Amino acid sequence: FGANQSVDKIDTIGLDEFIGVMERKGLAASTINGRLATISKALTYAQDRGYINNRPKIERKKVSNQRLRFFTEEEEYEILEALRSDGREDFAYFVEWSIDTGMRPIESRNVPKSVIREDNELGYLIDLRKTKNAYPRTIPLTKRAHNAFSVLSAEEFMPFAQFTESNIRKNWRFVREVMNDVDPEFVFYLTRHTCASRLVQRNVPLHVVKEWMGHRTYEMTLRYAKLTPRNFLDAKVALEQAL
Repeated sequence: FGANQSVDKIDTIGLDEFIGVMERKGLAASTINGRLATISKALTYAQDRGYINNRPKIERKKVSNQRLRFFTEEEEYEILEALRSDGREDFAYFVEWSIDTGMRPIESRNVPKSVIREDNELGYLIDLRKTKNAYPRTIPLTKRAHNAFSVLSAEEFMPFAQFTESNIRKNWRFVREVMNDVDPEFVFYLTRHTCASRLVQRNVPLHVVKEWMGHRTYEMTLRYAKLTPRNFLDAKVALEQAL
């Protein structure tokens, strides 16, 4: 609404127009709801302190959880191949790191090279202290993730600090063009969805997935860990074997 917008002038009509603008930009329902929640909190604050008399009703968008969207192995291969063919090697490493760790971009940006340690059984680990929800966690690194970290940290103390929001948008715009994917849900954040989905698809227990991803509740884990139709076939086969 802008810094000069008077809070008592925000009404239902203005909120509907705001929602319309976000929909035309192709934002997901969950993203729109997040912004509406921020406005709702601000209006509640204003009403509680007498800055406004009436708080307009805010209706959230319905979020569909039926979509099974994450990167297939074929999509991942095409993305990495396209990036490296175009000389975007560093960003290709960042994609590999993000898929294999499931870390949020903002978490990765705050990782210093000194945070990596080696365990006798688990191999290389990363101890995350600065997380989005202040929920510390430890993530074992795959060989690919460790290699990406090693390459990018060779000359940089904060190897992923270069991948700002604008940097990610610029590189992901290239990826979208190469993949010819106009789906608004085809975003870089799918790297995190893909990590959680693959863990579940490969029969990693949900409590382990929850800790790996840093979710506070199992509901969050289930939302991110979307199953493929193949999992339902496996379940059917398991039941038939029981008979």
